[in-house]
Amino acid sequence: MYNKSMISLEQAQNAITAMIADFNRDTDRRKVDMAVVDDAGNLLAYARMDRCLRPTFAIRKAYTSAVRSMDTAAFAEQLSSTGRSLESFGDAQLIALPGGVAVFHDGVVVGAIGVGGLPSGFDDEAIAKAGVAALGI
Repeated sequence: MYNKSMISLEQAQNAITAMIADFNRDTDRRKVDMAVVDDAGNLLAYARMDRCLRPTFAIRKAYTSAVRSMDTAAFAEQLSSTGRSLESFGDAQLIALPGGVAVFHDGVVVGAIGVGGLPSGFDDEAIAKAGVAALGI
């Protein structure tokens, strides 16, 4: 029998709640959207803050982190250092902007979290890391 660790719906919702709380420490910023996905990049939970003018790249950032098994900032660096482009992967959902964080359990990717909307993807990433911490993994 094959047993696989997964992010539960309750964990995903706790991550969203934690990210909202982290964002609310400084509400004088652009509003964000947040996504939690499983290891294959399938959406588990999503939230778009009030007055977030449009959905941003949160889902794509989470997807990329999950399927590439790395944070999107590291993926962007990998592309740059190897001279590859996103198009070379043949997956239109991949994105190379900071703000996606892979979630590992026992050394295996079980999902990812993405946040989008702030001018610096590294600010998005900080909020996503608050969500990862709330997963309790």
